[in-house]
Amino acid sequence: MTQEEGLKNKIESYLQQRVEQYQSWYDAKAVKMKRNYIRSRIASAVGAVLVPIVSNISFSVTVAESVYDLSRISVTVIGLAVALLIALEGVLHHKDQWVNYRSTEQYLTTQRNLFTHRVGDYSSLEDEEAFKLFVSRVETAIAEENAVTLNVLSRTESETTSGIKSDNT
Repeated sequence: MTQEEGLKNKIESYLQQRVEQYQSWYDAKAVKMKRNYIRSRIASAVGAVLVPIVSNISFSVTVAESVYDLSRISVTVIGLAVALLIALEGVLHHKDQWVNYRSTEQYLTTQRNLFTHRVGDYSSLEDEEAFKLFVSRVETAIAEENAVTLNVLSRTESETTSGIKSDNT
């Protein structure tokens, strides 16, 4: 095997075993986080709209000579569910994770296309130098995504709502 063939095999292996693997993983995580975020937002919005409607409906039921106002109970339960969904978003940061994963996946795709077609920063480089630059950018993007995810997940709700940002945001 020639040195050129060895480099081509190394490049193909890296593309398949590292880049494609991470692109697929980031894509799947972005889809999941977007779905979680959208569902949570829809449920919160529906619940918020239902509270005033249900509070204006009088619906009581008598059980064993006790009267229960189902309207008040329903408003309380719906209000608690909305508050819980909002609080969980403050902890889980689905939107931030979705954007982070999607951005990283798109960056990897862009770098792969630029490298594969030898355009942009890769255009004037020899194969080995272009591959080194490509690997450096991919690995840096993966490391930065990991750091951002840890930072996002370690933020508290008070930091998120008050606009305070930590050093890594």
